[in-house]
Amino acid sequence: MNQSKKNSAIIFSAFFVIIAGLIVITGWIVNVPILQSIIPGFRAMKFNAALCFVFFGCTLLLTQYPIPKYGKLLFLMLCIPGILISLITLFEDLLHFDTGLDQFFVIDKTIPTHLFPVHGRMAFNAAINFIFLGFGFLGLTIKNRIFSVISQYLFQTVAILSFIALIDYLYGATLFGALFFVTSMATQAVILFLILSLTASLLNPSVGIARLFTGKQVGNQMAKRLFTLMILMVIVFGSVSMQFHEQHFRMLSIETVISLLAISFLLISLLLIWNTANWLNRIDSQRSDAEKNIILMNVNLEKIVRKRSAEFQKSEEKYRSLIEQASDAIYVLDFKGDFTDVNASMCIMIGYSRDELLQLNIRDIVDPEELKSDPITTNIYTGASFVRERRYRHKEGRVFVAEINVKMFTDDRVMVIARDITYRKKMESELREAELKFRTVADKSMVGVYIVQKGKFTYVNPRFAEIFDYEPGELTNTFPLEIIINESHRAITTEHVRKRMAGEVESVNYETMGRKRDGSTNWVEFYGSRVIIGDEPTIIGSMIDITERKRAEEELRSSEQKYKLLFESNPMPMWMIAKDDQTIIAVNDAAANHYGYQKEELLHMNTRSLRAKEDNEQQLEGYKLDFNNSTDFRVVRHLKKDGTMMYVQLTSQDIIFDGRSVRLSLTNDITEKLKAEDSLKKSEANLQTILKTTDTAYALFDTDLRVLELNPMAIEFNKVHYGHAPKKGDLLGDLFPPDRLSEFKKYAEDVLKGNNINYEIGYPVADGSVRWYYVRLFPITNDNKEILGMLMGLYDISERKNAEQDLKSAYERIQNHINSIKDMAWKQSHLIRSPLANLKGLVALQKEDPKDTIVFNHIQNELDRMDTIIIQMAEEATGHEKNHLAANLNKKPDL
Repeated sequence: MNQSKKNSAIIFSAFFVIIAGLIVITGWIVNVPILQSIIPGFRAMKFNAALCFVFFGCTLLLTQYPIPKYGKLLFLMLCIPGILISLITLFEDLLHFDTGLDQFFVIDKTIPTHLFPVHGRMAFNAAINFIFLGFGFLGLTIKNRIFSVISQYLFQTVAILSFIALIDYLYGATLFGALFFVTSMATQAVILFLILSLTASLLNPSVGIARLFTGKQVGNQMAKRLFTLMILMVIVFGSVSMQFHEQHFRMLSIETVISLLAISFLLISLLLIWNTANWLNRIDSQRSDAEKNIILMNVNLEKIVRKRSAEFQKSEEKYRSLIEQASDAIYVLDFKGDFTDVNASMCIMIGYSRDELLQLNIRDIVDPEELKSDPITTNIYTGASFVRERRYRHKEGRVFVAEINVKMFTDDRVMVIARDITYRKKMESELREAELKFRTVADKSMVGVYIVQKGKFTYVNPRFAEIFDYEPGELTNTFPLEIIINESHRAITTEHVRKRMAGEVESVNYETMGRKRDGSTNWVEFYGSRVIIGDEPTIIGSMIDITERKRAEEELRSSEQKYKLLFESNPMPMWMIAKDDQTIIAVNDAAANHYGYQKEELLHMNTRSLRAKEDNEQQLEGYKLDFNNSTDFRVVRHLKKDGTMMYVQLTSQDIIFDGRSVRLSLTNDITEKLKAEDSLKKSEANLQTILKTTDTAYALFDTDLRVLELNPMAIEFNKVHYGHAPKKGDLLGDLFPPDRLSEFKKYAEDVLKGNNINYEIGYPVADGSVRWYYVRLFPITNDNKEILGMLMGLYDISERKNAEQDLKSAYERIQNHINSIKDMAWKQSHLIRSPLANLKGLVALQKEDPKDTIVFNHIQNELDRMDTIIIQMAEEATGHEKNHLAANLNKKPDL
């Protein structure tokens, strides 16, 4: 029986016993009698017995699986409870006491009999079997041959006791009851004991009775066949005997029954002998056929030997020829170390002739210093071979190193194949030195260095491991290559490795996304070449971390996209000009539209065609300048396609584009701007002239009432009236004293709301006079009507104000004079009216009497009186005028 079949049988038996025990336990718990007995019509198995079967079934099952960390403890936890239950039951039977264990788990309500006087107690022989099984399993836990043998015999003892109990049951003779006066176990228990003990015996099949039936020899095969048939015979006889006992046994005498059994035994024995004889005859026939085949094989073998002998002779000749022509030195020694054969290469290598060497011992040509520390021994077992190095001494005295392959023949001869490896040792030394240098450089390198064989890293330097946050030892001969590659790039990386390992390509350079220990990603660039090291395809290469470079490239691509968008969509003309020949490399639509060309036309032009001929020399000098780290601003003249001359503001900077030095330029047409600026300059000059020559003071303020501009008259005004010279940046409070500031701020707030304000104000001066000014305040706005500031104008109106005051005073004096004249006229009119009235009356009288002299005298008197009055009025008027003139001359101006 092979091992797999034995394991399957043990596992199946263990599960069978466990399931049977669990069925009985379930029957007792739920009180189902048919489950308690398993087989209908048979006596029920006791609960404790079923529980022990479960324990030992699990124990047997554990032997078929690897023992876990706490497996041995579990093994003991299953064995010991079964042993304790059995021991207690055995002592209860022997010492006749009751511990209550039989009724501890379930209550057995069956009626006691003289055979089973105690409720729930397992049979005496069942307890013994469980004890033997338990100690047998415990013995398996001890790794000792003696305990294994004892365990095997305990299992076999259980099998024998169970088989006896089965025979007792079949033949109705209770052997244990007759011998020990104790109960016998249930039939189901007997079957389970047989299964457990027999399968447990298979754990050590080479020990005890199990060895008889598990061997592969003819005797083992015959024992297995005969014993199996004998067991079947006993079981069949027992079954027949049971049937006769139940139905027909009483009708036959004991002699008849014995006779029938004897006859049956003879017949069945005859069948056994017949079956065994036929089996042995088949074996003998097979042996005869095998002997004939062996004889035939011997004949054929003799033919083959003769043929091979001839071939051997030829082979020997070839061997001699091969030995002589071999490039390696070959020699044969006897057990003493004397040379018995040498080839020509050996003679050349050692410097001796063949005859000289055949007179020497191997110790004569080995370096004496090496013999002291490593003497030659011929104690080599037959067929042994080994390779080592030896230092030989040439006939000329020089010592060299040779690699020898030693083979021991059956006739105590030793054949040695030697090869001078002096040059190879030198190369190895140089190689070790080179490797030391390589490791020194690699370990100190800032570039990752790696070696790959069989899909794993055999070497990585510290920098390589650092890039992926590992230690070098963690990556060397541990993880596959893919551990440091991001999942999205593993396929292409694996393909690169495969191609080099397969020899499809010798070297490769590629970029891939890496994976660090913590799962984060980085970008790396690999360069590796295929070499052969130790007959194994190997990749040796370097690796650099290009994460920052990739980030910069990404930023550059983004910048290029932004630049392209800025370049193409810029409303200002933009150009890319080659500095070496001034050809136009790129131009945007704004440039083509503004200059009147098609874009394709400009791309085939030179910038010299855009400049006036007299400016070409200046243009060429400009392209010789370097603006890599600075930006150039200048104003130049450009020509449109139609020949129109324009002035452009040229903004330039040098860049590298496709490996070529290129000037990036932006042109802004400022022709109109220059014209406007020129006009503005003229206007500003005129305005400055006006402001400087005007007699009006002007001051410009921003919205925060900070001075932006002052003309000379405004500065003079502040000097005269406030004693200081204002300047740009001064606040309003710096120009006015506190007593006037609050009122002016109100005016300013009103002006900044968009209103114009005009008023007159007087300022006293040192001579006591008052200087008058006409003040105008109005807002400064842009085209969008936004208020940007305020302009204040002060015009000196002192002369006008004084003239107005003088005119007013003169008017008042005239009015007073007129009034005095009116008063005087009124007074004099009464004086003049009296002589006039008299004259009118006298004239009337005179008309009545023209010759009346009295009347005439009266008229003469009245005329004289009127003349006197008029003269008096004239004198009074003249005197009044003189007084008025004198008053005007002496009077000061009225302010």
